Amino acid sequence: MQHGAALKRYVETAWPDFDWDAAYRNFLADYSPFCTLDRLAETRALEMVARCVVETGTATFYRMLSELSPDPVLKRLAAEISTDEVRHYKHFYRYFLRYQALERPSRAAVMRALWNRAAEVESEDAFYAFKALFVARNPGIEFRRSDYAAYRDGVVQFARRRFPHAMAVKMLLKPLGLNAMVGRAMLPAITSATRLFMRLYAEKA
Repeated sequence: MQHGAALKRYVETAWPDFDWDAAYRNFLADYSPFCTLDRLAETRALEMVARCVVETGTATFYRMLSELSPDPVLKRLAAEISTDEVRHYKHFYRYFLRYQALERPSRAAVMRALWNRAAEVESEDAFYAFKALFVARNPGIEFRRSDYAAYRDGVVQFARRRFPHAMAVKMLLKPLGLNAMVGRAMLPAITSATRLFMRLYAEKA
């Protein structure tokens, strides 16, 4: 809540003609149907894994935003939010370890939970946030999925060399409980693969 309030205040100050409240109402109307108990993971341990994915996304996004922003206010705000999101990640990870000891999910189940939540971020969270922004900024123009696709492709091209890939990979691999030596050995390869995927995706677009 504090992050949202701080960002809202920043946007209202730096971008006074943007109707934050209207955009938020549109987002809430579209996104609320997805916020139901049946959407939770099948076990508490796997739900904590899903929440680690969300915190990974926000922590790395705001880290990138902080490093790229020329505005000192936004730079500091994004840095503080990124640090908070890392703390949130650690909080959920601690609970994951507690429930993991009780429920004993397989590594394959943990991997599926990581993958599924990452896919939901792309198909739901980011999509409806962009839709609300588009509608607020383009009154009278019908929103199409191709508008989001164009935005997403632009982000991929912009972020492919700036996104903190190593940070994201470390956070996502942690719930898998890999041997420290195996994890260190895999990190460069997985990080390179992530960068290669983003580059190929951008070039194809």
